[in-house]
Amino acid sequence: MLLKFIFGATMVAFTTFCGYLFARKYRQRKLFFAQFSEFNDRYISEISYSRRPIKTFISAYAYKGEFDTFLRKYFEVLESGQTRMHGFDFKTELSFLKQEERQIVLDYFIMLGKGDSVSQKGYFSTIKERLHSLASLTENEHKKYGNLYVKIGFLCGLFILILII
Repeated sequence: MLLKFIFGATMVAFTTFCGYLFARKYRQRKLFFAQFSEFNDRYISEISYSRRPIKTFISAYAYKGEFDTFLRKYFEVLESGQTRMHGFDFKTELSFLKQEERQIVLDYFIMLGKGDSVSQKGYFSTIKERLHSLASLTENEHKKYGNLYVKIGFLCGLFILILII
């Protein structure tokens, strides 16, 4: 009886962990767009007031998760003097994003640092609302579906435990 209980408890823990892994995409999207929106807000302030070089601006702040990885790769491209992000496959590196979202990120970083400060401020101010809405949307999806996957994993584990006992 004790062996069945230990196996069942292990099964509950395992299925809950599987639910946590399935919810990873929603956590990644939430963090990515929260960081992206924060970056955009800082950049708008930067082009309005300080106007430091883009390389200095990017290295001035710390970010988290996949956005940090993406930003580091972009910074490497700037440091090497390339104009395109060779070696960065948007489809695999940002696989947790939808195709439309990957296109928004690509378009954004193509425009970053291009043109005068007035045109950049106008463009990035326009993008600001879209990024805030994406950050809000992904946060809501994370609350809704991220927790749902964990709960479903837990309930599946309980179901298996009931079947075993």
